[in-house]
Amino acid sequence: MRLYIAEIIEAIEFLHKNKIIFRDLKPENIVLSQTGHVKLTDFGLSKENVGSFMENKSFVGSIAYLAPEILKKQGHSKSIDWYLTGVLMYELIVGIPPYYDNNRKTLFDNILTGPLRIPHTMSLEARDLVLNLLNRNPKKRLGAGPDDAEPIKAHKFFEGINWDDVAKLKLQMPHIHVPKEIPQNNKAE
Repeated sequence: MRLYIAEIIEAIEFLHKNKIIFRDLKPENIVLSQTGHVKLTDFGLSKENVGSFMENKSFVGSIAYLAPEILKKQGHSKSIDWYLTGVLMYELIVGIPPYYDNNRKTLFDNILTGPLRIPHTMSLEARDLVLNLLNRNPKKRLGAGPDDAEPIKAHKFFEGINWDDVAKLKLQMPHIHVPKEIPQNNKAE
């Protein structure tokens, strides 16, 4: 999971360097190449030519992945992608988004003010990274400053990661068997 998150961070950093915010990071918008490397898909909610300020006021995103600044209609900037990275990382570890509830109002209340329940099985490094990415204050969120992804990449969770290798897709990704063809049922129904 650490390698996948590293590649996602590298992809988001690339977008940010090109003045694009993704705004819709979630499991459905991530695919793996044949060599197991991460690819982001569905740029329909992305915004181009963005700066560092809270200038975008669109109400965008998937319900369980909405950032507090979206719900408060405060405007958002690149740091929204780091919040979404925290939500994704939490979901990959725990199995559900961090503030999830079936009731939409309760979900929104949880995102805005609810406690973040982190299982004791989550490593201390992962816990610290998730807490810093899910900071409700977008200006204090890890990655929100002018250095963008650099403080995230320097986090202890990524200790030992060679970021040049990440950027050049040189990491040896976990092998996931994917059939070349999906078997077809030839029987008439």
